Amino acid sequence: MPEFLPFIGTRYDATKVALADVVSPPYDVISQEYREALYARDSHNVIRIELNHDADRYDSAGRIFESWKRDGILKRESHPTFYAYAQVFNAPDGSQVTRTGVIGRLKLTPYSEGEVLPHERTHKAPKVDRFELMEHTRANISPIFGLISDPTFLFDQALEIAAVHPAIADIDDTLPNGETVRHILWRLDDQLAVERVSRVVGQGKVIIADGHHRYETAVEFHEKHPEIAGDGYIMIFISNLQSPGAIILPTHRLVHDAPDFNQYRLIERLKEHFEIVPQASREVGIAMLNSAEGAITLVEFPEEPKWILVRDSSKSSAAGDQIPAGRLEQEILRPLVGLSQQALDEKRNILYPHTIKELEEMKGTCSWDAAFLVRPVLAGEVLAVVEQGGFMPQKTTFFYPKLLTGLVFHEFEAQG
Repeated sequence: MPEFLPFIGTRYDATKVALADVVSPPYDVISQEYREALYARDSHNVIRIELNHDADRYDSAGRIFESWKRDGILKRESHPTFYAYAQVFNAPDGSQVTRTGVIGRLKLTPYSEGEVLPHERTHKAPKVDRFELMEHTRANISPIFGLISDPTFLFDQALEIAAVHPAIADIDDTLPNGETVRHILWRLDDQLAVERVSRVVGQGKVIIADGHHRYETAVEFHEKHPEIAGDGYIMIFISNLQSPGAIILPTHRLVHDAPDFNQYRLIERLKEHFEIVPQASREVGIAMLNSAEGAITLVEFPEEPKWILVRDSSKSSAAGDQIPAGRLEQEILRPLVGLSQQALDEKRNILYPHTIKELEEMKGTCSWDAAFLVRPVLAGEVLAVVEQGGFMPQKTTFFYPKLLTGLVFHEFEAQG
């Protein structure tokens, strides 16, 4: 049974810093340019710990973290608490959505025990990076993102009491793409609500949405340092997969400057393997993509025919084998377009927009050959794949919006 508990958080002292100036997005979505902008925003921005740019980056991050605690920039809470966290944002269709959840600490267990389930495979380099940061800070700097399945919504109802109290953080964060997300944080101290949250999480399984590398790093760190009190847990934001705020954006593909690419040759190759249906417009094509049985991708070309829906209604017993993004990569991009797995992994000749707006912006930066649009993955599909012990294909899920880093820190030794 997953063990999800309140913890003694370490937070910025809002009387000494402006919270909006010291938070940042997660480390793995920050460009080099945006990192430097965050450095310039405030001398206490969390980027100096999370993604330090000094030559001795991990030593520097550790020293900075200690100095901020010593100088009172960061202060520990007086008692363990959960943090109710809401994000208010606009969905791709323009509607306003609120995602709610709880930041707490989750007991670390190996995936083999079945309490915590991954949905993506990981790579070595990011884990080495996060391990070094953990070695020098003895803390979780940012929460990972977990999901539970609670169709009764008892979890969501338990959070409502937090909002009757004043928020301890209320930040409008403008993203590099121009979108604004409002982040609101409350302490959740009501004992009945705390018990309900822990009980609901403990009755099921926790699916990792974002933070696989950090979770696996934390397990490794705990195994290496059993003497450190509190490092057997990880800071995590947990939300309900069934709630309206569980937005999963698609990850489209934009192929550019591909060697020997020919639009009409690709169309002929597609005809040999799939049913292709020309579409009158992108809007019509997207509607078909989201509703037609067996739809894999809507291909958009620079020349006529501009939009082609690719379909195949064949079935597979494995849930993950029917995820369109996976089929797109395995059956089209590699064998028919000719992109190698290494090129896909290294983002050579391919870009990964999540929205149509991003797609149009990326088109303006390159000589593009074709765009491959996919539908969003459904919450039920994620659940079905992980419950079968499978993994979602790479570049399939994009949980939006990302969590802020810097709202609260989880120091291992502070937990006793």
